[in-house]
Amino acid sequence: MVIYGVVVIDGTDVIWIHQLLARYGWAIDSSDWDALAELFIADATIDYRSSTGRIERAGRDAIVDWFRSVAGHNPAAHHVTNIVVDADADRDDRVAVRSKFFAPYPRAVHEPKRLYGGDYRDVVVRTPNGWRFASKECIPQWQLTVQIDDSGPEHRRSY
Repeated sequence: MVIYGVVVIDGTDVIWIHQLLARYGWAIDSSDWDALAELFIADATIDYRSSTGRIERAGRDAIVDWFRSVAGHNPAAHHVTNIVVDADADRDDRVAVRSKFFAPYPRAVHEPKRLYGGDYRDVVVRTPNGWRFASKECIPQWQLTVQIDDSGPEHRRSY
């Protein structure tokens, strides 16, 4: 729908954009690189910052290759919340999306064990195959390092 030169997205678009963010976490958590590739347009970009540096990649293949290369060190899960979808798209059907992420790092390879969170700033675009990421920016905001007592009952461990 176009109103006074601005493309307006509807509630169905918002739901599909939420699904896009959810599929991103599921694809990474399950190391499903083909599914991850489907979520980005061909010339997409990422900008990931962390305590160990900044990673910038351009192009869907470079993005997926980078995620594949760090697969053993990814968090145990990706949780995305507080998703805010801009109500207007530009003439190219690009929409700004802001959200919060929370990622636990409890695995044996994760030293130190920690909880990590921050903001995603995304630009998504409507394609013939649905909404896809044109750019994804990961901005860390906080980290909580935890001390794990592995002497407790088995049901308290995370795998």
